[in-house]
Amino acid sequence: MIRDGILAMVLWSVLTFAVSAQTRAEIRDRVFVTAQRAQASSAGRALAQAAGRIAAGTAGLEGLLRDQQDISREIAAQRAELAEVAARPGAEAELTVTRLQAEISDGRARLQALDARLGTEFPEFRELTDPAPLSIAEVQALLRPGEALVMTMTDDSYLYTWAVSPGASAWTRAELPLSELRTLVQGLRAQLRVEVDSRAGVALGNRQGVSRIRGFDRTTAHRLYLETLAPLEPVIGAARHLMVVFDGPLTSLPPAVLVTRPPDGEDTAPQALRETGWLLRRHALTTLPHVSALRALRQTALPARPRDTPSFLGFGDPLLGYRLAAEDGAQAPEEAQVVTRGIYEDVRRVADLAPLPNTARELRRLAATMGAPETSVHLARAATEGAVKTLDLSGADVVAFATHGLLADGLPGLTEPALVFTPPETPSPHDDALLTASEAAQLKLSADLVILSACDTAGSDGTPGAEGLTGLARAFIYAGARAILVSHWPVDDYAASVLTTGMLERMYAEAPLGRAEALQRSALDLLADPREDRFAHPRLWAPFVVVGEGGRDR
Repeated sequence: MIRDGILAMVLWSVLTFAVSAQTRAEIRDRVFVTAQRAQASSAGRALAQAAGRIAAGTAGLEGLLRDQQDISREIAAQRAELAEVAARPGAEAELTVTRLQAEISDGRARLQALDARLGTEFPEFRELTDPAPLSIAEVQALLRPGEALVMTMTDDSYLYTWAVSPGASAWTRAELPLSELRTLVQGLRAQLRVEVDSRAGVALGNRQGVSRIRGFDRTTAHRLYLETLAPLEPVIGAARHLMVVFDGPLTSLPPAVLVTRPPDGEDTAPQALRETGWLLRRHALTTLPHVSALRALRQTALPARPRDTPSFLGFGDPLLGYRLAAEDGAQAPEEAQVVTRGIYEDVRRVADLAPLPNTARELRRLAATMGAPETSVHLARAATEGAVKTLDLSGADVVAFATHGLLADGLPGLTEPALVFTPPETPSPHDDALLTASEAAQLKLSADLVILSACDTAGSDGTPGAEGLTGLARAFIYAGARAILVSHWPVDDYAASVLTTGMLERMYAEAPLGRAEALQRSALDLLADPREDRFAHPRLWAPFVVVGEGGRDR
């Protein structure tokens, strides 16, 4: 219904030519705000349902949520009784109806008061579970020079896109049915899946070029750009840093793979891929889980940093599969499973997931890049969920998790996305080898960056109604992280190492770059690397996106 209302308002603003420019601007702003509410009602459902678990242990918050639940149950019972009594004749029934109506009105007033207290006393929690929309003027006030923001909203027939810069705003509608848009996006996603030539799980020193790489349909990627962002170039064209809030099918693609000009050459030719006009060449790109996250990030006081050298904590290379069996004395299989950071949709137990030996190398390289000691890296038996919950993470500038990522339903009974750790001998609420989104939200962080070097921690597959960003990214922001680096698909081990270490080197250089620009430079370097043809394919250089604050703030 909300989306139908948005469509009606947009069509009215288009068809009513006699309205003034001021009225058109007011309509555009009203629709922009309403579209954000439509997005939030879908994207925040899973975390809202986990609100009780997230609030556990937070003084005052648990009580407010319990009061809300109690009053809501009272109102529900009163409404049921009202429906029954209203059908009865007589004066007594009329008195009961009057009393129930007054009680329901009083209950609603108390709920509104509690809601106001939640927003005032626990704004971060409200931002996580029920973000309040921003007007165009509010977004413009938060944007810095050289920045712009785009937001999309899908309905049953079309994709609408808004663009906001510090001095301008506009909107457009993609002139293709949503079903066709979904098909186009799914086709591109299929070309970004892990193939036989993946080097995931192969030692970094054992790299050999391949004579042919799989193609990527750049014509379709260009068409998507023409239908969505191209009409908004007058607003976003000059932006060095572009923030995107995508919904619907586009959540399945990192915006970096959109193509800004008609492609030349064959889609399988490495040099043609390197010379393509990828959107990443024009903009450093940041993803926001919702528009109001910009307010939460830009208005949050930054913690003090008492030291000059940034600190690092890393967790990964959990004991899984045949490695876990070998340590326990069981017979290991003759051949290990193919090693990727992929999701095994048919997995039945955490321990059945394949081990990830190259994640240890990646974490050590990240620690070395940060100048951190070896003790900052927790691997194998030390890579446990209990360690993540027990260690003091609040002083770390960068926290990295190099492990499997599971979407909700990735394991039987798993209702939230989760990160995988070494299974304990005896599972417990403190450590069952799965750090879920609601558990991640309870961590105490102040990190410049949380790296989730695990597959599909950002992604849907483009199916109808699929969530683009999982709850993990929003949960880590709520826990105090300024930004999260997450992946859209199973990540090649070599590419993951090059992209993440290259990004950190640029973030903490003598002339530091912002997060989004640091990732942009690292990805473009990999794309331009002529040593292997496969580096030119976006599956290698485009899996990661920055979620949260993409600029500099230290």
